[in-house]
Amino acid sequence: MAEEVVVLDGAERIGIAQGSRVTAIRWDVLPWGLVLDLDSPLSETADTELRRVWLCFHDLGAVTWPFQEARVPTGCWIVVEFPMETTSAGLLSYSFSTVLPVGATGEPVLRDRDKDVVEIQARRFSVLASRASAPPNEQRQLDWETRTQLASDASFVRLLREIDP
Repeated sequence: MAEEVVVLDGAERIGIAQGSRVTAIRWDVLPWGLVLDLDSPLSETADTELRRVWLCFHDLGAVTWPFQEARVPTGCWIVVEFPMETTSAGLLSYSFSTVLPVGATGEPVLRDRDKDVVEIQARRFSVLASRASAPPNEQRQLDWETRTQLASDASFVRLLREIDP
């Protein structure tokens, strides 16, 4: 049901990805677009619940995601969201700093800024979120079953089609 997912606007979406884990990079649900599927914390407290969030980039212009020396066995974490900017070509530029496991051991390491910043440019940006939330597991994430119980892919896609016909 589409009502298990809502569109976040204005102040609701500021900082929504801060502390989130990118669980999937989706190319298959938005024509000429990109969707980041996130486990997103409800607050900054350590024991907070997580909800499922989709960051949707409509009419994608460019993606820069430095994975050099990175191992990404269970996703990557968004540490800091930077303010949205507009490029000289009129595209919105969304960027964030990540923590990626690196090297042979896969230990999470915050690298210097020029090596860990993701930038995504698109004509339009929207945020969809599950209404429901759940406590994280021992790895501070949601398993697939819990994530899809909060909101199914079909629910996200239905709402996305409503806002981007």
